[in-house]
Formats: sequence, structure tokens, C-alpha cells
Amino acid sequence: MLINLKKYYFKLISLTISLFIILGATKILHLPTFHTLNAPSFFPTLFFVLSAITAIAGPLFLRTLFAHFMRDKKNVSIDSFKKFQKGLISISMLTPFFAFIAVVCEFEKFYSASIIILSLYAIYYYFPSKKRIVFDKKIFRINE
Repeated sequence: MLINLKKYYFKLISLTISLFIILGATKILHLPTFHTLNAPSFFPTLFFVLSAITAIAGPLFLRTLFAHFMRDKKNVSIDSFKKFQKGLISISMLTPFFAFIAVVCEFEKFYSASIIILSLYAIYYYFPSKKRIVFDKKIFRINE
């Protein structure tokens, strides 16, 4: 299960990483690239709020919802736990994509830095490490 979750994690984050690599390579090699997108004035605030939702509030809500539905069960099936973990990863891996948008659109420094910090938090915290998965299995009484 851990290997499948890691594959899923890297599959989702690889697109954003490749976008950052392409953007960085075009700047380093001075290749012709698209110009900075002029985003509407509400975009930085919108993407900051969306980043906070996808990095913190969304996964916390999903975790609370999962705990609520599993509260009366003595054992939780491994399939529902996998689905829960994939949901956490899916929601949180949107945040690095928002960081890419912030960099491409050259948001104000406060918004860009905040979105990047939130994306680093999401990348770090929701990585399916063995220690975190074992801890969650204990909390939710996973039946293997």
C-alpha cells in the first residue's frame, strides 16, 4: 500500500515539478518564452485563499469527515483508508500548481511567498512516509 501511495504522490507532483523545470530552463538558457501573464487584480488573493484551502483546510476537513464516518466502526478497511489517503494527496498536490501560477503571473511578493510556503508545507506534510501511514493506521484502527 505504501508503495502505491508513493507512486500516486509522485505521479501528481511530477507534472508541477516538470513545469517548474521547463520554466527555469527557459529562463536560464534565455529561450524565447511566453511573456508574463497579466492576471486580474483579484488573482493573487484568490490563489492565496485557494492555496490555504488545498494545503490546510481541505485536507483537515477531509480527515475530520473520514474520522466522523469511521467513528462507530471497530475496524476500518484498508480500501477505504487508501481512498482517504489518495484524497488527502490529491487535494494537497494542487497547492504546488498554484505556486507555479504565482511564479508565472509574478504575483506580489507577499502572495507569491505565501503560496510557495504553503506548497512546500503541502509537499512535505502529505508525503506518504512510512511513519505517517503507520500513525494514521493506529488512529483509524486499520484492519489489514
